[in-house]
Amino acid sequence: MPSPIGHALAGLAVGWAVAAPGASPRRAAAPMLCAAIAAAPDLDLLLGIHRMYFHSLGAVFVVLLVARVALGPGQWRLSVAIAAAWGSHLFLDWLGNDTSAPYGLMALWPFSDAYYQSSLKIFDAVSRRYWLPQEFVWHNVAAAAKEIVIVGPFALAAFALARWRQSRA
Repeated sequence: MPSPIGHALAGLAVGWAVAAPGASPRRAAAPMLCAAIAAAPDLDLLLGIHRMYFHSLGAVFVVLLVARVALGPGQWRLSVAIAAAWGSHLFLDWLGNDTSAPYGLMALWPFSDAYYQSSLKIFDAVSRRYWLPQEFVWHNVAAAAKEIVIVGPFALAAFALARWRQSRA
């Protein structure tokens, strides 16, 4: 499963690609907000329910509803960007190499409690074994570097798109 670095890069890409350009502070902060939202599903680690409900399409729908209510009228685009940022987490995790059972994530909850994982396994598993410093540090640095190489170009392209749209606005 990707690290917070990979998830944050995907969130930045979503924020730059989906959020409307403009001068309002809310819209200018959209990419950073989306980066934080994209990493947020892993907070379920603190609850002992990792890769379950927070890692599902049901959660994406709840995030969309909460964003819609919290942001108020006229903010559909930003609400969708926030939900898409949360959804990007699911997509990257689905493409990740999960090394602990149950493998994958409960992507279709509440419709199914089955776990899903892509056979591609593009992203390396992140080590949480902090008591093994060599594995914890070097393996995670290598995994994060791989995420930057894979997700970084999408973030850069989205940034260029956002700059181009802003120059035309």
